[in-house]
Formats: sequence, C-alpha cells, structure tokens
Amino acid sequence: MLVVFVHGWSVTNTDTYGGLPAALARLSQAESKTRISHLFLGKYISFADEVKMDDIARAMQFAVNTEILPLLNEHEKFACITHSTGGPVVRSWLDLFFKDRLQQCPMQHLIMLAPANHGSSLAQLGKSRVSRLKSLTLGIEPGTGVLDWLELGSDQNWHLNHSWLHYQCVAQQLFVFVLTGQTIDRALYDHLNSYTGEPGTDGVVRVAAANMNYAMIRLVQQDAHFELLSWKQPEVYAFGILPGQAHAGNLIGIMSGVKGDDDGSHTTVFWLHQCLKVRDAVAYQQVAKDLQRLSKATQKDERTDIVENGFLIKRTFITSRYSMLVFRMCDDRGNQLLDYDVKFTAGPDYNENHLPPGFCVDRQRNQQNPGKLTYYVDFDLLAKWLKRPELADCFGFKIQARPSGGFAYYQAAEYRSSFTGFCQHLAPNQTLMIEIVLKRIVHQGVFQLTERTEPEDFSSQSFGEPLPDA
Repeated sequence: MLVVFVHGWSVTNTDTYGGLPAALARLSQAESKTRISHLFLGKYISFADEVKMDDIARAMQFAVNTEILPLLNEHEKFACITHSTGGPVVRSWLDLFFKDRLQQCPMQHLIMLAPANHGSSLAQLGKSRVSRLKSLTLGIEPGTGVLDWLELGSDQNWHLNHSWLHYQCVAQQLFVFVLTGQTIDRALYDHLNSYTGEPGTDGVVRVAAANMNYAMIRLVQQDAHFELLSWKQPEVYAFGILPGQAHAGNLIGIMSGVKGDDDGSHTTVFWLHQCLKVRDAVAYQQVAKDLQRLSKATQKDERTDIVENGFLIKRTFITSRYSMLVFRMCDDRGNQLLDYDVKFTAGPDYNENHLPPGFCVDRQRNQQNPGKLTYYVDFDLLAKWLKRPELADCFGFKIQARPSGGFAYYQAAEYRSSFTGFCQHLAPNQTLMIEIVLKRIVHQGVFQLTERTEPEDFSSQSFGEPLPDA
C-alpha cells in the first residue's frame, strides 16, 4: 500500500506529522492487506498570499502524476491521510480532476483528520492574529489565499460542498472518512480569542464543520413566506469523534500527539488502521457504524469536563452537540444581498422572544461576501427547549433585507416549520447550507414614457404599481 500524508495550513516543516507516519507504518506490517510499501509526506505552500486552494490542487495533480503513479502496480491505488486544511485540499483536487470520473481516480482511501471542510471560525481573524495562536503552533503568517477559502461561508467552500452533494464515492470504490476530536487543550487556550476554547470544537475546527454529512436546502420567497424548493444531502460518510483529541499539541493533538513508537493503542492510529483495511462497501458501512457508536460514547463521556489544573478555582465546562447553519442570501435576479437581518422564531406565534437564552453560540458574517452568514447553535439546548408543550414544536426564522421601500425593494418573509420537521435537514454535529432567494420588487415608476415634448420635471415621479412577474 502506498500512503500519502497531507498537512494543514501554513506548515513549513514535515515535523508537523509527528510520529504518526512511523507508528502507522509499523502497525501495518502485521497485515499484508495494509502493509505500507511507500510513504510520502506532502509539502505544499499555503503561507504565500498569492497561492489559492485551486493552485495547490493543480500542483498536487502534477506531483501525483510524477511521483505516485509510476510506483503503483496495475489496478493499485493509493491512500491519503490529511490533517486540517489538507482535507479540503485533497477534496478540491478530486473535484478539479475526477469529479465526473471517480472510478478513474488513483486514490482509494481519503482519511481526513480534523478537516476544515466547512471552514474555521479562526480564519476571519486575519493572518497576523492567526499566526500568534498557540493552538495552531504556526509561528508564521498563513497566506490570505488559503485563509479566504477557510473563512466560514466562503464562496469557495460553498462551491466545493455543493459539488460534493452529488458524489457517489462508495459505489466507485472511493472510501472517505472523517476523524476529529472535540477536546480543548487548555494549555493552548488564547485568552484574547475565545474561539480557541469554543465548545464542540477541537480548539480550531468545529465538529459540525469537519463532518462530511451535511445538507443543503433552497428556500424561495412567495409573498410573505418562504417555500422549500429543494433539499439535497450527500451519501452517508463515515464520521467519528475520537475521545480526548484536540486539533494540535504534542500531548493530545489528533496527529501531532502520536508517538513514533506507538503500538497501535493510540485512538488515531487504531482508527486509521481500521479505515485502511476497508476494501468494499460492506466493510465501509461496518466501520461507519462503529464510528457512529464511538462518537455517541465520546460525546456522552466528554459532556462534562471538570478542570483544576491551571485554575485557582475548579472549573466545569459543558459540551453539548452543536450545528452550523450557513445562509447564502440572494434575490431572484441573481444579486447578492449585503444588508439584511435574520431572526430565529419559535412558539405558535413564531416570535423571536420564545427561544432559549444561549442557544446561539456564535454568529459570523463572511468578510469577502457579506451575503453569507453562519450561525453556530446549541442543538441539544434548542431541542430540549422546543419540547415544551406551550411552544407547540414551532420553529422558524424571519428575514428582512434592505432596501425595504422605494422604487425597488425587498419584502420581509418568514419560514415557518415544526422543529421536528426542520430536523429532517438540521442535525447535531452537522452543517446545514441554506440558500435564501428573495423576490426583488420593482415598481412601474422606475421607467415611464411620455408623449409630451416640452420639458417636464419627473423628480417626484410616483412609484406606480409593482411590475408583474416575468
């Protein structure tokens, strides 16, 4: 078996892989099916501002063609293990070169450790602040080309995830796995940035943002309400939350915490080995079920974390299950909307005052495209609250875009649903992409004709009636 490791953002030394490659190679020798014959460590440039994700994917294709393909036997394929941004890098490579011909892809296993598949909340901090975060142990400034991709709700990661909704990997013998953690290494906590201690994350990437199980819905405005026009989910991908794992760090980092002499007892090494043994759909589904059970146990065991070390007073941290909702705002003319409000509602009258305090953990608007807005919500808190009989299982949201009056404007609209029904799309530990299409109302007064040839002041021209639907 030939294995390729691909690192995360702004790495400048292959020591970032820690002892994981050596430990995995040693463990693989016990079984001929997983015995590693060649092992490559990726070295891609992400710290240069001019380098974008697409550039890295193109360069990866050249490296695969020149370095990997000549070593593969007939019908043999390689395995790829990524960390952090390395996951989106390889997924972008797949999308660019093998999107419509997965069966011809020379890779059979893609195992992503703590991948930022839906971005990272840290990316918006900017290159200089990100480089100073202890949780990333970078020491250098990451390039803006990659940071722009990683920002929550970026057009680039929206495009990639939209494209992957249509993939059928397992049927084409491509086995994709996501392994992540939700443990915060308190020694790496940055007091100037609470994102490094955000619950439901590994200190850098949210569990919901790592997960390849997500959904997309398209809501189109009809008068004062939204109608669900489409709903799409990808095939089910194997996803596991490993116990006690953080994004980085020599002690509990999901990759960097592995020692070279590990005997396979480290949870990362063990599960990587299980993933690499998969050769067919039946084995893949079994590993997916095993990881699902592991995730449930991990989140149960790690819900309450009592910490004394580093604090004068014993501290208790609670970790629920969380979800991300990424809104993309546009109108029926294809215009991106930049000025708008989103308000969640609940109860029989769909009122924003009927939601539980603290259910919204974070709200972040994309800087490159303000028409993208990401909410990070406490799914467990929301689900428990909405079981109250007086709330009648009602859940929704209101959207008001501006301008809201004049010759051309937008009318406020609501999406009303039951929470039970909405949970067909929204799930804990997952991301929901929501495309909102508002109707742009234009009045007849924007353009009128007259047969009068003498000068006429039309600065106070009336609005007239709205234009009929085209």
